[in-house]
Amino acid sequence: MSNRIIQVGLLLALIVAVVVAVLMLSEQPEAAAEKAWPATRVALARAETRSAPRAFFGVGELEAARQVRVSAETAGRVTSIDFASGQQVEQGQLLVQLNDAPEQAERVSLQAQLRNAEALHRRISGLAAQQATTPEQRDNAEAQRDMARGELQQIEARIQQKAIRAPFSGVIGIRQVHDGQYLQAGDTIASLVDASRMHVNFALDAEAISQLQTGQAVELGVDGWPGQSFNAEISAIDPLFGEARMVKVQATLPNDQGKLHAGMYASIRVPLPDQPQVLSVPETAVTYTAYGETVFIADHQPDSSSQSAEDGQGLSVKRVAVETGERWQGYVAIDKGLSAGDLVVTSGQLKLSDGMAVEPVESDTLQPEGHEPQEPELAELAPARSEEAP
Repeated sequence: MSNRIIQVGLLLALIVAVVVAVLMLSEQPEAAAEKAWPATRVALARAETRSAPRAFFGVGELEAARQVRVSAETAGRVTSIDFASGQQVEQGQLLVQLNDAPEQAERVSLQAQLRNAEALHRRISGLAAQQATTPEQRDNAEAQRDMARGELQQIEARIQQKAIRAPFSGVIGIRQVHDGQYLQAGDTIASLVDASRMHVNFALDAEAISQLQTGQAVELGVDGWPGQSFNAEISAIDPLFGEARMVKVQATLPNDQGKLHAGMYASIRVPLPDQPQVLSVPETAVTYTAYGETVFIADHQPDSSSQSAEDGQGLSVKRVAVETGERWQGYVAIDKGLSAGDLVVTSGQLKLSDGMAVEPVESDTLQPEGHEPQEPELAELAPARSEEAP
């Protein structure tokens, strides 16, 4: 009887031990879950189709439609300067007078020779009408008259060269001569600029030639007027490529307010009319490594409940290789690797690895300007991705 009681007691003890062990094992996952790492907070954005504004970019130099360095055509001593630095001058206005006294004296002599030659030619012509002279005498008189006339015209041209005048209306630059200075032919007097219209000369890659045409719009900016854009039109395309295999382009624009000056450097943007729709993500979503470009995609964990998906929990990330295209205004085109609607991580990638749980933040300070942040529909992510993924 006592042995039976002992057996029953041992059986009850064994049952109690088993029950206790089962309860302890069932509590371990909950305790492990309580001690697990919290989900990493990251910013998310959807891959969307957007219009990509395409354009060519370059650097150009401004020049006035009419600009020249006024120079002396012949040597001589400066006798008068009839302009001030920075003055507005008119076409034909006298700027500098060189000493022309010897030429003036020679002109008086040549004028007298011309009058004598013309008088002789008239007398010979009268005698020829009466057949009182030979044709040879008449031809000699005519030749002497024409030679005297030519010599007079030559000296008058030299006198005109001594008077240096403005070739067109514009603003004269800083003068580089002084009274009494002796100038050689080609010495610069000052620069003269008509800046009412400006040219900008720049070069683009040879591949751009098929998408350029005269009259095409050009946008340019200069350091002197930050934040301001000036509109121009392509006026000429050089048919000869340079040694660097670049196509030279010239654009023209008005300068009514006088803000632009010859010699300025300008940043050039040539927008193209074709703006294709491309799949794109914020630039911050792409991680660049020596092995290529990657993006972290956020998706539901396989064992996440519907309730956790609705409140933004149960997301994990996966690294995906992508191929990127052109960039604009904080976005980058994705040529391969993503589908429209995919959720990508735009900040916090350095803390992530494949399979890690993540939790989205409400806003992202790294989003491109003009982007309106919104909470993604996390509950719809998994089915949407499974349908769009190839």
